[in-house]
Amino acid sequence: MHQYRLRLIAVLLASALALSACDSAEERAQQHFLSAMQLLDEGDADRALVELRNVFQLNGMHQEARLTYARIQRERGDEAEAYSQYLLSAEQYPEVAESRLALAEMAISRLDWAEAERHGREAVKLSPDAPLAQAIGMTLDYRAAIEAKETAATKASVDAAAALLAAHSDSPGVAVLAHQVLIDAQMRGPNPADALPQLDAALALRPDRFDWQMMRLRLVFEAGDIATAGVHLQEMAKLFPANDQVRSLLIGWYVDQGDLDGAEAVMRDLVTQSEEKLGPQLAIVEFLRQTKGPEAALAEVDRLIAENPGAPAYVATRATMDFQAGRKDEAIAAMTALVKEAPDSPAVRDIRVGLAKMLVDTGNPVGARSEIEKVITADPTNVDALKMRAVWLIDEDKPGDAIIDLRTAFDQAPRDVDILTLMGQAHERDGARDLAGERYGLAVEVSGRAAPESLRYAAFLMEDDRHEAAESVLTDALATSPQNAQLLIALSDVLIVQDSWDRARETIARLRALNTDEASTAADRLEGKILLAQGQVDDTITFLQGMIDGGDTDVAAIAAVMQLQVREGRMDAARAYLDDRLALQPDSPDLMHLDASLRLTMGETDQAETLYRSLISANLQDVRAVRALFALLRTDDATGAEAVLDAGIAANPTSVALRVTKATVLEGRGDFDGAIALLETLYAENTDNIVLANNLASLLTTHRSDSASVERAFAIARRLRGTQEPAFQDTYGWIEYLRGNYSDAVAALEPAAAGLPDDALVQLHLGLTYAALNRTADARATLTRALDLAADSPLPQFAQARQVLEALPAN
Repeated sequence: MHQYRLRLIAVLLASALALSACDSAEERAQQHFLSAMQLLDEGDADRALVELRNVFQLNGMHQEARLTYARIQRERGDEAEAYSQYLLSAEQYPEVAESRLALAEMAISRLDWAEAERHGREAVKLSPDAPLAQAIGMTLDYRAAIEAKETAATKASVDAAAALLAAHSDSPGVAVLAHQVLIDAQMRGPNPADALPQLDAALALRPDRFDWQMMRLRLVFEAGDIATAGVHLQEMAKLFPANDQVRSLLIGWYVDQGDLDGAEAVMRDLVTQSEEKLGPQLAIVEFLRQTKGPEAALAEVDRLIAENPGAPAYVATRATMDFQAGRKDEAIAAMTALVKEAPDSPAVRDIRVGLAKMLVDTGNPVGARSEIEKVITADPTNVDALKMRAVWLIDEDKPGDAIIDLRTAFDQAPRDVDILTLMGQAHERDGARDLAGERYGLAVEVSGRAAPESLRYAAFLMEDDRHEAAESVLTDALATSPQNAQLLIALSDVLIVQDSWDRARETIARLRALNTDEASTAADRLEGKILLAQGQVDDTITFLQGMIDGGDTDVAAIAAVMQLQVREGRMDAARAYLDDRLALQPDSPDLMHLDASLRLTMGETDQAETLYRSLISANLQDVRAVRALFALLRTDDATGAEAVLDAGIAANPTSVALRVTKATVLEGRGDFDGAIALLETLYAENTDNIVLANNLASLLTTHRSDSASVERAFAIARRLRGTQEPAFQDTYGWIEYLRGNYSDAVAALEPAAAGLPDDALVQLHLGLTYAALNRTADARATLTRALDLAADSPLPQFAQARQVLEALPAN
């Protein structure tokens, strides 16, 4: 605390000069501050914090007290509280560099780049010569260069990091930031293993950086140094005793080595070494479950319960095991009894969250929500409870409320990948795709470029046609997980979309080298995709035929051959090819489907109908056959078609496809309320389904115009903002028109109308928006086109269009 002694002397001198000018409240505040500094000098931080809070009650603008309070909280590990205090200090005293430096440093550590930019750039302006400010600026410059793919700027930042590290290796803050940049640069290079020495040096400063520890572990595993990986996992288990992922990895490592007794001995040793016993003890329970079976694990839990009477966590663990074993009622009863009998505590709140998860699993969301609300009422910052509530809020199309909960959770756990992913989903549901992308990207960084997060982010980028960015994400992920089949498949698909044939083939070769059935099947599919994309139809057919002749009877390959033959007009060849396959497998439902489809293409509708009826008769759950027969009958026999559909729904009451078709039928015959009600049911079952969201919102605003329906449609459809699909753009744009937001409406409707030039309703929507914006010439041309396309449509919107067209002023 010697730093506080120096400050105390300075403060005492300043205080002596200023006391005469203070009013009584300021004098008392100053006395509390001096007392706090004295307590700090004596090493009593807890009482010092109490005195500093007294200062704030009397003088909320006391600069040194605010900064001292923030420093103490940061040193004690309460970064959320420290951050809020530094933020308040920066608002009160924007010229003080310390606050901005601390805020930027903490924001970078949690990879919150927006906040890092805001405070970091200001810190550099306020204190350009300070090494920490230079390190912060260098880190921000490096990230900007990486984002912009500016090679020269990236190298300049890396060189600056190396220079700062060499000059200020004794400054932990500077060194950590320099290491962070150098590690990232090496991980992006051709040989990620080069980052190991840098990681070791960085971890010597910050062993608590979980992302660095995981990165090192991956590199060691990839190098094939299994023994070192085991040692590293044991060290991580001591550092992060409550981390489920580390415990699972350690268990898996020992199991792979076949040293079960050694594993158990090490894990029991962890219990004796750890101050926190619960996590390591439960790790042993999980280990026994995996290696010796559930009975051994239950015996261990029962022993822990006997040795720790009154500790509810062990009883909850046993209940969880009962739940997993199928004894769900008994488990829920045990958990319910625990939360009723035990006084509120962090452990009991954890049990309530566990109980809530059980209730969700058993179809009792009301009970689950009740438990979660109790947890949040007792502890508004409980991370697990906030995450659960956020999921529900997203499902209810309340993304704004979800984001508030997730920000609170993020303040407690800024490196929680689940929180970042949920934030991305909430922003995506809110239609804020830029913010969603930032959160998905941050989840990739925090996870150490793990495969699940990288695949999710790459898929998101592909939806926006950001192919190069998706390629970069997947390439970075493969640097740390080079044998992950899903990453290789996704990267191959991205490269094929970009016509990067040679690189795609290189990636496919890596996929084949994995020598698994999944990888080989995917590689074959991708090879066929390349040939077809290059227009090599005959080569594609030959390739697919070779796959099948080689023993791969995958129906998808057979279908691909047929589709290519049909596309080239070789109907007889397609027919002969399929007949050969049917001769080998006459009872194959999949081949019968292909037969029916080909007969429809060739105009043999009676034979196709017979095949579909045969398929349905043999299997009432054949939804494909029901849909195909419905479509076949609908034009000439609407009553018969609907009877087939209703019978199909009766046999498959949970089929989304059949019920969506039924909603279309109801809309077609004018039963709009029935169609909306059915889509509401479907949407409630799966609010993540963007097609259902679009269909429901479109139906609501096509056939209803009351404000409640419009706002309901907006809540559902705002996720469509910024999408590239014309139908989605039309839905969102029309809703904004109905809400009176004409500028937002036209921004969505213009690309929608360009993408669907022959859709009368889309053209009508754009024409009415032009009229609302007083773009008379555009409105007249677009409405005229809409009415020409509509012909005699009975929809009232077209009558409205005629009225608007007639009322437009003359040119």
